[in-house]
Amino acid sequence: MNQETDIKDLPEIIPIFPLDKCVLLPKAILPLNIFEPRYLEMIDDAMKKNKFIGIIQPSITKTKKSDTERVGCLGKISTYVENDDGTLIIKLTGVCRFNILEEIENKASYREMKVAYHAFNDDLVIDDNTDTIDREKLLNVISDYLNVNDLTTDWSVITDTDTEILINAFAMLSPFTAKEKQALLEATNIENRSEILIALSEISIASRNNKKSNFIQ
Repeated sequence: MNQETDIKDLPEIIPIFPLDKCVLLPKAILPLNIFEPRYLEMIDDAMKKNKFIGIIQPSITKTKKSDTERVGCLGKISTYVENDDGTLIIKLTGVCRFNILEEIENKASYREMKVAYHAFNDDLVIDDNTDTIDREKLLNVISDYLNVNDLTTDWSVITDTDTEILINAFAMLSPFTAKEKQALLEATNIENRSEILIALSEISIASRNNKKSNFIQ
C-alpha cells in the first residue's frame, strides 16, 4: 500500500477555516478567494510555515457543544496569487481528513485546533481503490445531473479524470446541503462516498424532473 505522505509528517496543530456548505476532500482542489483580515493573516502565516490549513464546516446541529463539525480535511496551499487590492486567490489540495481533538489558545486572529488523522489513513494511499465502483453508472448520473440543472462542462475532461478524483470533485462542487456535504466528507471510503453521491444525485435529479413536469402541466 503506497503512500505519498506519512501521518507522522502531518501537523498536529492546524489553523482552521470554517466554511458553510463547503468541504475539501483528499486529492481534490478547492479554489478560495481570501479577503477577510483574519484569514489573510492565516494564509500569510501558513505560507511562512508549512502551507497547511484545515477546512471544516460550522456546526450543522445547533445542539452540539462545538460550533464546528468534528471532521474536516487538511489542505495544502498549491497555488497562491496576491491581487492588487491585497486579497488573495489560493488553491488548496486535499491531503487527509482529520478529527478535531481540542481548540488551542493562540494570539492570532484566526483559530487553531489540535487534530488527529489516524481514522483516515487510507486518504494518504496513492493506489487506486476504485475497482469495485461502477464508473459507467457514475458518469451517467453526473451527465443527468448536469443536464437537469442546465449546467455545461467539458465532458472530455470528466471522462479522462481518475475515478477517485472525479467522485471527490463532484461531491465538492455539487450544491448539496451542509448535512449532505458532511455525509460525503465522512464516508467510510471512496466506494461508500460514491454510493452516497449517486443516491443524492438521483434524488436531486428526480426532484428537478418533477418540478419541470409540474411546470409544464
